[in-house]
Amino acid sequence: MEPRTDNIVIEYTLRFATLFHCGTGIREGLVDRTVVRNNQEHLYIPGSSFKGILREKCEQLARAYIQDEQEKQRIASPHIAEVALLNLGRKPTMITRIFGSQNVPGSLFFDDALQSGEDVQMEISRYKELQVGVYTQVRIDRPTHTAVPGALYTSEFGTKDTEFKGTIQGWLSCVPIDRPGDTLERIPGTGMAPTYSSLLLLAGLQLVERLGGNKSTGKGQCECRITGVAIREKNCPEAVWKSWLGQLDVLTQYQEALEG
Repeated sequence: MEPRTDNIVIEYTLRFATLFHCGTGIREGLVDRTVVRNNQEHLYIPGSSFKGILREKCEQLARAYIQDEQEKQRIASPHIAEVALLNLGRKPTMITRIFGSQNVPGSLFFDDALQSGEDVQMEISRYKELQVGVYTQVRIDRPTHTAVPGALYTSEFGTKDTEFKGTIQGWLSCVPIDRPGDTLERIPGTGMAPTYSSLLLLAGLQLVERLGGNKSTGKGQCECRITGVAIREKNCPEAVWKSWLGQLDVLTQYQEALEG
């Protein structure tokens, strides 16, 4: 079956239930680990950071629904040279279609997630120092369970209950789910069902639950909520795309659809 190229816009919110750290890697004054800010000194979530954690979740889902072991090996970090060689001359995986690879450029763009809303921006500008807390930490030597000498450091963390709004937009080319006997709802007025990759992307967004550094200590816990979906400039109602998520077993048919 021939791929279909869709213009896609997905809007989402990220709300943090705990402190979080999206670091700059730069020390400033007495703070060893600072968090990212824009030119107005407002915190934001880099699109690259969100794309990375979302890719991880989509890879986990794809492996769960792919039966062929060789195909599972093709779903791995694009920085692994052996994986790049496995994909040469082969049709793209669902992951490659969404995020790109060393061989195939991605055409979806992950914008930085910002704290939006005029009232919110004014409040942040008045109380910039309240966006973050500074905490002192010490690195522990695992074998001895004692503090490592000279390993005392301070880190900035964004405060909990902070909410960001982000957008994923661009073009996604994949095989549409149009198999005999499928019961997927169509977008009203268009007759369009999702493609395999767009369904995987929507499902992966629902699995994002931690973001940033210090996740092993409970930091970065968040809720990702999809607030809008448009495919080919047609709004996809929430009831429709949520019904798609209840039929993820169709992802097992991706390889068969490619060959059909």
